[in-house]
Amino acid sequence: MLKTQPLSKSTTIDQLNHLIETGHVFVTPFGLNRTCYIVVNHKPFMVICTDISIRGVQLSGAWYTWEDLEAMGGVYESEFEALKAVAGGA
Repeated sequence: MLKTQPLSKSTTIDQLNHLIETGHVFVTPFGLNRTCYIVVNHKPFMVICTDISIRGVQLSGAWYTWEDLEAMGGVYESEFEALKAVAGGA
């Protein structure tokens, strides 16, 4: 049976290169069950990242596509980054 497994230090370079070449490795902007901030009505709003997929992210139980989040004003790791984006500095 195949299942999701975390990368570890025992993963060889050849295995890692194969995963990259076949499109099985992605970098996610947030960790699961961590707080992040979205911009709602030009204000930062704290949410919990509850799931991440290739095409979107689940924030506090609601799914958003990456494009929807970009149109809303973005999603940020810290409140400071969100405030900076609202002020036009991002």
